Amino acid sequence: MANYDYLKDKNLRDKLKTAREKRPSHTLRVDTPRGSNSAPGPSTINEKRAKEVSPPQSSDRRINPENRPSRKRYPKPSTKDLAISTKQLASMIRTGLPLLEALNIISSSSDNKSLKSIYKEVAVGISKGTTLLENFALYPNIFNEMYLALVSAGEAAGKLPEVLDRESKLLESLAKIKGQIRSAMAYPIGISVITIVVVIIMLVYVMPVFVEMYSKSGADLPGLTQFLVDASNIITDPMFLVKLIPISIVSFFLIRILSKQESVLLWKDRLFLKIPVIKGLVTKSSLANFSRTLSSLNDAGVPILEALQISKRTLSNRVFKNVITKMYNEIESGQPIHKALERDTVIPIMFMSMFRIGEETGELSEMVNKLADFYEDEVSESVKALTSIMEPLMIVFVAGVVAVMLVAMYLPMFFMFETIQ
Repeated sequence: MANYDYLKDKNLRDKLKTAREKRPSHTLRVDTPRGSNSAPGPSTINEKRAKEVSPPQSSDRRINPENRPSRKRYPKPSTKDLAISTKQLASMIRTGLPLLEALNIISSSSDNKSLKSIYKEVAVGISKGTTLLENFALYPNIFNEMYLALVSAGEAAGKLPEVLDRESKLLESLAKIKGQIRSAMAYPIGISVITIVVVIIMLVYVMPVFVEMYSKSGADLPGLTQFLVDASNIITDPMFLVKLIPISIVSFFLIRILSKQESVLLWKDRLFLKIPVIKGLVTKSSLANFSRTLSSLNDAGVPILEALQISKRTLSNRVFKNVITKMYNEIESGQPIHKALERDTVIPIMFMSMFRIGEETGELSEMVNKLADFYEDEVSESVKALTSIMEPLMIVFVAGVVAVMLVAMYLPMFFMFETIQ
């Protein structure tokens, strides 16, 4: 098995060699699914050259306590910061710089405090004879299973720079999609908050003035005006806050408990897929994340079944997670991937067709990579379209709320004028 030459210094390299010889070897076998008499098909692409890939995490792999870095739980850096540091590490190793020196350079130059400390501790671990995978595995909240699987494949194949570069591109892609979705949601959320604040200010400070004026007239108030008067009286009542605080606390904990229930979360994800505008954005972003992750893992030599399990964890929508679980079971029983996708209506026909073509031509990774490019572009277009639609709708919404409140305030005056005439 090829091992990446981490250190050029002879003494440190000898220590690393000795530590590796003492550590028990662990390999990952990739078995052909039972019950299938057919020859290895496209679903097992890259599995032959990944039959001896070390697993990303194993309970049997232990680091010598004397060489173990401190296991502090650092705040999670942004996906963009992690992508930049990973790309820097890949570039420095590719140019021939020893890994130990590259880690120290990144540690001293990184602006993120978490990454600065982590890379420094990883460098200490490397200098004491442990591998990059073993050190990264000490920080599961920073380096997830997908990251560790790619590093494991890169170390085993002796292609660490290429794999790290692929990882950085994957992280950049995921960060781009998250940023686009946030930008699409930021505008309506911001406008809604401003609208609520304006309504509360008008009910607390403006409406009482009109209430005092209309009470002197003794005339009956229109229904809309009376509704706002009642709302103003409730909000300005000191007992309202006394009642609001316990209700808010109970509601907070109730929502928190419900948000952890799998059935509630699944219902929420299904609801998102039924709302016309949101459905397209959720579907395209989920398929883009899944395709990019699966392609990167498969290109790095991670077996297809393991790659599916890891890629599933990058999805936030449980409906699509269930689809990938079914796909995993179908492939494990010997079925091709596209057959498993045909049974789910949430999967677009084009997505399934591209998988079928990739399996038939033996170019599954390339086809999945093209799918990722396509759906990432689709997410960008969907965000632009959603933003262009939401802007005028939110303006109309705010104008409508303010107009209703103004009409409710001045409507009694119109009735008074009619009575006088």
